[in-house]
Amino acid sequence: MGRPLRVSIPHTSRSFRYRFLFVIFFLALFQQQRLLLLYRDALYAKYLPTRFPSNVEEYRPRLLRPDDEDAQFQDELLSNRKEWKILGQGFEGRTYTYHDSVIKTFTPGKSPFRNCAPGSSYGKWPTEIPASLYFGGSFTAAATQHANASSNANSASVGFLPVKAYFMATSSPAVGAEWHLVTPLVPGGNLNGLAKRIHRKRVSRSAQELDIEYRPVFVNLLNTLDSLHNDGYCHDDIKPSNIFVEDDLHWVVGDLGNVREISHPYHYSKIWKNNNQLEDCRANDVMRALKSYLLFLRSASEDTASFNRELFEGQTPWSRLFWWASADSLTMTVAELRVRSVVESPLQEPRDASDLEGPPSVHSICPFWKLFGSRFALSRAAHAVLPVSNSEKFARWASFSWFSGVPVSNECGYTHDD
Repeated sequence: MGRPLRVSIPHTSRSFRYRFLFVIFFLALFQQQRLLLLYRDALYAKYLPTRFPSNVEEYRPRLLRPDDEDAQFQDELLSNRKEWKILGQGFEGRTYTYHDSVIKTFTPGKSPFRNCAPGSSYGKWPTEIPASLYFGGSFTAAATQHANASSNANSASVGFLPVKAYFMATSSPAVGAEWHLVTPLVPGGNLNGLAKRIHRKRVSRSAQELDIEYRPVFVNLLNTLDSLHNDGYCHDDIKPSNIFVEDDLHWVVGDLGNVREISHPYHYSKIWKNNNQLEDCRANDVMRALKSYLLFLRSASEDTASFNRELFEGQTPWSRLFWWASADSLTMTVAELRVRSVVESPLQEPRDASDLEGPPSVHSICPFWKLFGSRFALSRAAHAVLPVSNSEKFARWASFSWFSGVPVSNECGYTHDD
């Protein structure tokens, strides 16, 4: 046998390869470090405390030394923990029901607490507790307000869930102490549950028919957002699962854990922009509320395919309202949407969409989905224009938070910290 043929790579070629790989490695390292710093800053901004007036600290005595009624209610809840029924589980903790109460627990370490709890020994607590106290008030105050029709903007405000109790306790020796927030059980559940119940009924209803019935309820929900914005805050997480059905004519806003003042740094962060949130958080709340309402109509209607088609035809009052608002979404306000809701009354007949800036073509939104049929393309396009997600998963991955933790501030969030 002959000698094996060996082809040697010239020294210049090897040198070029090494240099090329080094450049690629350097650029990758540079990009990784850039993303790490960028998203750590963004997470730091997101978990800065919400600034509340210092009078929120009026609830300090109730936390440190609850009165007899509060203490008795807490003892009843904890002693009957085995009777709690799991309602749901999320990133922050678990939610239970017990008779006419909803008990939300917040597991330490899952998501950083942003605001300082009254009393130095408690450290920080979930922002949802002071926010619920500030906007919803106490359950006793809420009952008094509804009975006497008195008005107190920051105590049991209509449109927000009042607080029945809040405390720190442990469920067992193996589990550390957790914050508990107790609110009334809303009989109608959330907007997703209402849509499912309507859809399951034997009487089929179109989106137009549902809009006629529920548009006034939606406008009342806008009034709740208006009061929030007038106080200088944004909800930041309006979606169907955070809108609760108190009765047929009244929806309330829940889950105030993401409430922030309008000028909060998070509203200018990379995470905010990556989720396609609007720069003005008030306009963002309004558009998320409108999208949530349309998602409710879509889920509750007899035929989602018909909804998708009508959405992009832009002729029905609800679709015209959406495309009109979308054209001015950057500056949209509650007042403007309320006025336009009267113009695009649900009682009107469908009319031509030539006077609207939109709707866009389905092909421009989902250029390749038409290969799978127009029905599928319309469905994907509807999902694309009605998003209410707000994720930080990529930010946590890019910032190495899974290794070094989420960067947090030592600020407390009361106005006297300034």
